[in-house]
Amino acid sequence: MKVLDGKTKGGRGSGFSRILDKDFFLYLLDLEVKRGRRYQNFLSLLVVDMVAINDGNGGADLQASYEMLSTLLKEEMRETDIFGALGEKRLVVLPPYADVIAGGQAKSRFESLLEHYDFKSKGCAVMVHQVSFPTNGTDTAELMKKLIVPVPM
Repeated sequence: MKVLDGKTKGGRGSGFSRILDKDFFLYLLDLEVKRGRRYQNFLSLLVVDMVAINDGNGGADLQASYEMLSTLLKEEMRETDIFGALGEKRLVVLPPYADVIAGGQAKSRFESLLEHYDFKSKGCAVMVHQVSFPTNGTDTAELMKKLIVPVPM
């Protein structure tokens, strides 16, 4: 299993012990979508984007923000949730069997947690959005189209 940790090229801290690299995460996502189609299960993806903002303090500290975000995800989400990195500034969580409502509740809970952390002082904004199967896509390719397009501020 490929995970990002402090020893690999993409590793950035303690929260990364559960974050899978993009290829392995997409493989597991495809398996979950196929399972969802076969057994008529739902699933949701929570996509967490970091966006550098111009705060006049000389730039964003994306490294520290990314480490904090990964640690928060690790602490807040369930043991059975699957974590992945879809780039330098994008994390994704796959809570299996979470329909639109359960995914929305997890999103809301995580957004509430984020309010207690001052990412703006590090020059970053954190956005969380949700993509659900089959609401936003009925196969992996459709869901990926929703995941790849960055969310506007």
